[in-house]
Amino acid sequence: MFILMLKILIRKVFLTVKYFGRPKCMILLLPVVLSVLLLWPTVWWFAEETSLALLPPPPPDQNLDHYRRNRSLLHYMTQIQAIIEPSSAPCATLDEVPVIILVSSAPSRLDNRMAVRETWAKHQPTYFVLGLSGDDVDEQLVDTYIEAKQYSDMIVFDFRDHYQNLTLKTALMMRWSLRRCPQAQFLFKTDDDVLVNPWTLRKVLKENEDAQLLGYSKNDTYLHRDEYTKWFIPRWLLGQDQVSRYLSGTGYIISGDYLGKIFTTAARVPMVNLEDVYFTYLVARQELGLTLTHDRRLSPYKPWLKLSCLYQDMASIHSFAPEEMIAAWLKIQGLENEETGNCWFFDSYLKEYSELALF
Repeated sequence: MFILMLKILIRKVFLTVKYFGRPKCMILLLPVVLSVLLLWPTVWWFAEETSLALLPPPPPDQNLDHYRRNRSLLHYMTQIQAIIEPSSAPCATLDEVPVIILVSSAPSRLDNRMAVRETWAKHQPTYFVLGLSGDDVDEQLVDTYIEAKQYSDMIVFDFRDHYQNLTLKTALMMRWSLRRCPQAQFLFKTDDDVLVNPWTLRKVLKENEDAQLLGYSKNDTYLHRDEYTKWFIPRWLLGQDQVSRYLSGTGYIISGDYLGKIFTTAARVPMVNLEDVYFTYLVARQELGLTLTHDRRLSPYKPWLKLSCLYQDMASIHSFAPEEMIAAWLKIQGLENEETGNCWFFDSYLKEYSELALF
């Protein structure tokens, strides 16, 4: 732009010289030239600052360097141990556990954990799994220890809690479940912003008791190559651009009969940073040939229509802020019967269209 303006100025100079002649021209142009020379540094600085402001920010640090060094799950698992666990073994006194829910959380997400504790976790064996994050690890660990002591529902591992370490965190969930609750018929892996309806969840498990893996199926999905998204996965980690089928990581269920096979098989499959793609697609589907069962009631979406019967119909719903989770839970509890609800009209006429009300 400035080069164009300079060209125009030079052209005007030549035209002025041609029209007025050299002596008069010098008198006329001298103030203009001096003004340009004085203002040019300011104009140039302004142009540089403006152009920098218009540039997009650099992509966030995706923290994928450790995948370049070593992609062996076994390598990392042998170095990580639980440093905080529930004071009493959760399944020690039970002969049969229909489902155990392990919730992925982080040290800073206390409000999310409290919302889960105050709502659906009262009706279902639930434990939070987290690592360590930030610079003040010692102070953070003290707070975490006090919280764990108070609620006895936290499992803390000595690894860096980061979005790109979710694959590792999910593997730690599997190992802990196999060691501490081997009699669980199902493991439900989910997140701390997910609202679980324990009554509908029981229906889902009863109707899919032979399922190997169960969740919300994502089909023919293109992988994110944009470094600005948190779902970014580089081609050097996974070359294919499309995944034929996997289960959404916001909440999927693994049969206890296949949990050990998936965990041990993962030791020979190079890790990628997308845990749902890794465990349900690369390990379970491609390596083991297991069946992924779709159930729309394990939803990665949130209803934009805040209807009690819509919440009642779902087994899990993703992306709730703590206050939203509590409000939605009150709607579920507000129904006359928590098991079946008072939703005969919804069940009879609207249920088949319920997915239209989800984000």
